This record gives sequence, C-alpha cells and structure tokens, in this order.
Amino acid sequence: MLAYELDPEQIRNLSPEDFHAADNREIFRVIAEAIESGADSIPSLAVVDRLRQAGALQAAGGAENIDRIVEEQMVPKAGIAEAAAVVQRLSQLRQLIMTAREIIETAQDKSIDLDNAVERAETAVLAIRERRSGENPMRSMVTISKSLAERMAKGDWGSDRGLRTGFERLDHQLGGFCPGHVIILAARPGGGKTSLALTMAARSAALNQCGVAFFSLKIPGEELVERLLASLARLNMHGLKREPPLPNKDPEQYYRVMNQLSDALAQLDQCTLEVDDSPGISLADLRQRVRRYKRTLAKEQPDRPLGLIVIDYLQLMKAPNLGSGANREQQVAYISKGLKTLAKEEKICVLALAQLNRGVEKEGAVSEDGKTKKKREPVLSDLRESGSIEQDADAVLAVHHPDEDEEEADANRGPGDPNNAVLLLLKNRHGPRKRIKMNFFKPWTLFTEQVDPEASPEAPVVH
Repeated sequence: MLAYELDPEQIRNLSPEDFHAADNREIFRVIAEAIESGADSIPSLAVVDRLRQAGALQAAGGAENIDRIVEEQMVPKAGIAEAAAVVQRLSQLRQLIMTAREIIETAQDKSIDLDNAVERAETAVLAIRERRSGENPMRSMVTISKSLAERMAKGDWGSDRGLRTGFERLDHQLGGFCPGHVIILAARPGGGKTSLALTMAARSAALNQCGVAFFSLKIPGEELVERLLASLARLNMHGLKREPPLPNKDPEQYYRVMNQLSDALAQLDQCTLEVDDSPGISLADLRQRVRRYKRTLAKEQPDRPLGLIVIDYLQLMKAPNLGSGANREQQVAYISKGLKTLAKEEKICVLALAQLNRGVEKEGAVSEDGKTKKKREPVLSDLRESGSIEQDADAVLAVHHPDEDEEEADANRGPGDPNNAVLLLLKNRHGPRKRIKMNFFKPWTLFTEQVDPEASPEAPVVH
C-alpha cells in the first residue's frame, strides 16, 4: 500500500490554500491534520477514509484520483522541501496577481480616499512579502524562559536597553527608548517640546550610533537645524540672526561664535540624523518614508540601523477619511494606533510630540505647599484628543514650567541662567511614574537635567 511520508519541518510554511487545484487542497488538508497528530506517514487508504468521513472525497476527485496522484506524482522524501517551496512560490504569485487586480479595481473608484487606497495596497503587498520570508511569529514561552534563565546565570539579564537619550534619569526610568515603543512628549505651545525632542534625537543618534528621522510638520528644516546648532553651541541664535557678528566690527566675538559653531557642526557631523519637513503627511506617507529610509540606511550605512523616528507633532498629521460620522478624536485614535503598529513592525521607537489642552494654564491651581499657582501640573487627560493616545503609548512625558511669572523671572536671569522645568513621567507602562527636574536654557533652546543632591530623582508624580 502506498503512503504519504510526512516531514513537518519540510512543509511547515505550506498551507492547503497554497494549492490551486481544489482536489490537492483537500488532500493536503488531511495530510496536515495527520502531521498535527504526530504521524510520520499516512497510507493513501487512510487519506481516502478521512476525506470520506469529512464529506470531502468527491471534492478531492474520488479514491481513484488519490491513488493516481500517489502513483504518478509522489515526490521522493529528499525532494519534499524543494517541491513545497515551488508550491508556495506559485501560490504567492497568484496572491500577487489577485492583489494587483484588487488595487486596480480600488483605483478605478474615483470616490475613494487616496491615502486609504494607498495604505490598503501597501498593506496587502506587505502581507505577501512577510509570508514569503517564512518566519514563524509563534515562540515557545518555555524556550524564552530558558533563554532568560541562561542570561540571568551569566549575569547579563536586564542589560538589554533601548536607545540612550543622554538624560540619565529618564533612561533609568524607561530603560531607554525601546524598539516597538511609542513615547508621547507633550507640552503647551512654546513649552519647549520641539527643543527637547531635538536634543533627544541628536543625542540618541550620537550615543547609539543609529539612524534617526525627524518628521517636522510645523517647522522648516532650516529652522530646526538652527535650533539644534544653538543648543549644541550654546549660542543665542535669535540674537545672532538679529545682529550677526562681523569680523571687522567685533573680531573677538566673531571668532568665538565661529569656533562654537564649528564645534557644534563637528558634533552634528557624527550623527545620522535626517529631517523631513513636509506638512500634513498621512500615516500611509509616514510608513512609506520610514521603510524607504530604513532600506537606504541598510544599504549605505549598515552599521547604523534606524532606531528612532520623531513626529512633531501628532495632531498635525493628515487625518484619514473614516466616513462622515467620524470625529477628530476617532481620527487621532486611528493615527495613534497606526504609530504603535509601525513601531512594532519596523522594530523602532516612535517619539511623537503632542499638544496639551488649555486647562493646564487655568489659574487657581494649588501646589503641594498650599500656595496658589498660575499653572497647574498637567495630567494625562490634558492631552488633546487624548482617548487613544494615552492608551497606545508606552510612556507619556509632559514638560511643565512651574515658575509663577516667567516674564518677570526671565528679566532677572543672565544669559546663562536656566529656567526651572519639570519633566513629568505621567505614564510608564514598564515602571513607576516619576518627576525629573530640568534646566531649560531658553536662549539656547537647550534642556539639561538638574544636578540637585538634596532632591531625589525618584520623587513620584503626585496629582
């Protein structure tokens, strides 16, 4: 009696749907069931019997067809893996043809939203590519546990960290900017979130030798570079633009500024940092540009993989067309979930800036010492269109300036005197919420962590 010889490893990436002919699909379905039950072979008579019990014998062409296939088309065991690869390749070509037809049909509908159409097409093609890679996403938890135990025994468990941001207390609490994570950085307009994000982006690129992409939806790329150079050189770029130093007017100031800028440019030259200042990009645009930049880095700088993307800011992204009944919060929720999916798919960290509501500027808030403050500390619900943002994010950071009268305080500060600021860790999916005291040098658009030996960096956020 002839039998089908089974080898799970050789056909592990094959499914019944990979077969074009209906009879072959039904026959393979029975073979796959036998593999799952642990059999290493199945007689053709058993295949016929199982098909008969399932009411699929006629769909498989009858018993005579099964015997004919076994007799005429049986593949030697040594060639099973190659035959399976051929079947899978032809299956994927059919899927590509079907997908192409669907894309053409969608494109012919003039009423459809273009961004949605492009995203659907890209997702469909990507699904074929991912299947072609043959990777099995399922992992045994026992195997993972053993790996962790081995690392613990070696003493290097917990040594894997995300990208270092250059802010030690923040890195300690978050474990760095980890692949697959979405970090939200929020503040009111003028609160310094762009400046802080720029510093994080530059430091991450330099400290981790990785690529960083900065998507600026509100500020031109030239202005971003000016801000970054100002923070690196510790120069008041706004003042220099109003009164540029001239070698024949004040040579000492001129050469000092030029030296500082030269040092800053040398630091920036060590960073793999790209900026895209296209306004109003959609989620589909972002996904396509991130993947293209990732491929470019892999080709041109393989030792510097893409590690971080920054979006300034989330609420300025072009909203998808979700139908006439969709409100702005639903549109932002779609973008937020898409950013989380992108971070996981591309194994990168996403730092998305966001606006806070005006509620944080309400007067009459009471501080911990019982005094009335002009600005209260922000909370998670202060995020604009916050419903999904705070759910999808792995961490939410908020910049808070506790000074009661900033204009009066600024008037009494020297050029190198910082403003007090607090970086609130409002949400931390992988640890506690904390408060980190910061210095903000407004003329330099520079944030640094405060060195305060009397204050604990572990002070919790209290609301």
